[in-house]
Amino acid sequence: MIELLFFTGEHCGVCQALKPKLLRALASNFPEVVLRVVDTKKEMEFAAQHLVFTLPVVIILVEDKAQYRFARSFSVYEVSEKLKRIIQLMDG
Repeated sequence: MIELLFFTGEHCGVCQALKPKLLRALASNFPEVVLRVVDTKKEMEFAAQHLVFTLPVVIILVEDKAQYRFARSFSVYEVSEKLKRIIQLMDG
């Protein structure tokens, strides 16, 4: 299973701009990827467990193990390329 954790906060302008783009990319290109949007204010402990101390952060998990981490300055394209690579590797 591939899961994408998107750590965000209502006070984060970059997060708010990135979220709809990320949602569109996942819905149209990666429907098999499970998305979890994490509001760091509401889920402080979960964010701390994943060492999230800045926003935005995206972590791609494969079988519950972190494979890639994107923080602060990254694009939806970069995330999409890593997801494509993971899916290619899993499909053999």
